[in-house]
Amino acid sequence: MTAVRDRLVGSWRLVSYATRDAAGRTGAPYGVAVGRLTYDALGNMSGQVMRPERARVEVGPGNAQSARAAYVGYIAYFGSYEVAADGGSVTHLVEGALNSEWVGGTQVRALRFAGLHLVLSAEVRKNGDLVTHTLTWEKC
Repeated sequence: MTAVRDRLVGSWRLVSYATRDAAGRTGAPYGVAVGRLTYDALGNMSGQVMRPERARVEVGPGNAQSARAAYVGYIAYFGSYEVAADGGSVTHLVEGALNSEWVGGTQVRALRFAGLHLVLSAEVRKNGDLVTHTLTWEKC
């Protein structure tokens, strides 16, 4: 666990964000997404992923749709983290998040290293089906 935690510490840049459903169909929900993920030695973390071509928010009354489109194209949260004893997963204990439903909860990610890359994945239920989201990161 300590060796895995030591490898996690630092800043990571998103290389790819891909999905795969139970039928084997693949996707890129944020297109060519950009993102940053940071772990420190004290157990703190933060992560952000963004769809680069997301809609701009127009300021003023009646612009709820543009605000919603911008929100949907961004994932951001911070908190602390714990690496599983076997090193096969990391649990993010969410203290603050763009998605208020995540605050106070956990985000568990399967964890592995592929050469110099960090690969995190999670299964998410969408319309009754499980979809695996896989994010690959490289150290900055």
